[in-house]
Amino acid sequence: MNWPLRWKLSPILLAVLLLASCGPRPPATLKVAVAAGFLPALAALRGEFEQQCGCRLEVTAGASGLLYSQIREGGEYDVFLSADSDRPRQLQQASLIVPASRQTYARGQLALWVSRDISRDHNSGFSTLASLSSEELTPRQLILLLGRGKHRVVVADPQLAADGHSAVSMLKKLRLWPRLRSRMVYAGNAGHAQIMLVQGEGEMGLIPHSLALASGNRGQYMRVPQRFYPALNHQLVILRSTRERTLAIQFVQFLRSDRVQARLSDLGFVRGK
Repeated sequence: MNWPLRWKLSPILLAVLLLASCGPRPPATLKVAVAAGFLPALAALRGEFEQQCGCRLEVTAGASGLLYSQIREGGEYDVFLSADSDRPRQLQQASLIVPASRQTYARGQLALWVSRDISRDHNSGFSTLASLSSEELTPRQLILLLGRGKHRVVVADPQLAADGHSAVSMLKKLRLWPRLRSRMVYAGNAGHAQIMLVQGEGEMGLIPHSLALASGNRGQYMRVPQRFYPALNHQLVILRSTRERTLAIQFVQFLRSDRVQARLSDLGFVRGK
């Protein structure tokens, strides 16, 4: 009794299925692992790229060392934006990247960040930070500011974050390490260091200039001369496991374009090309 009804409904069901299959497809997703210090810059740039490609970026931020470990353990990313050149080189040596995809996309800068509380104290010596004529601290100013008092100094974990490693290397080079070692406060990554400073878990910090810019008026900061710390050459790679190779190449070309590179100085970086 039911067989004729079944056969009459089948074409209708088929038409519904065909209409559903012709509907708009969800946009392609590019999974990007990015060093925390570059996250504000990527946030400023992603809208333009997503509109250009008709795709969506799925962004995971953290310390370069931690992201590197996740990738080695099979983390599913398409592109890795590191804050150093060592981890991308190690991934290349392990044959985990698309050949010839390792490139420098930006050069990072450090900044000395000082909380508003101590910068308002005219007896602390930090009140002069805002009145300094240069855009960068001189070695003498840096030594005086960091070596003064007993203020806690926040940096990202030097074992995991390139900016933290460069900051500690600089303190040792300037012979400030013996005085500062007991006052150091370590964060998991650069973004965590910025949060700790804003929340008052340290009075001073050596963080990426990009994050100092993103901190608004919650503290004073000045760039640290690049010649005093190991270069922060931010390199990227396209991971061999990607299923979105064409889209990943398009993203790399976008970051390396003259238009984007020209914007980097306003975002706290130096051109990578």
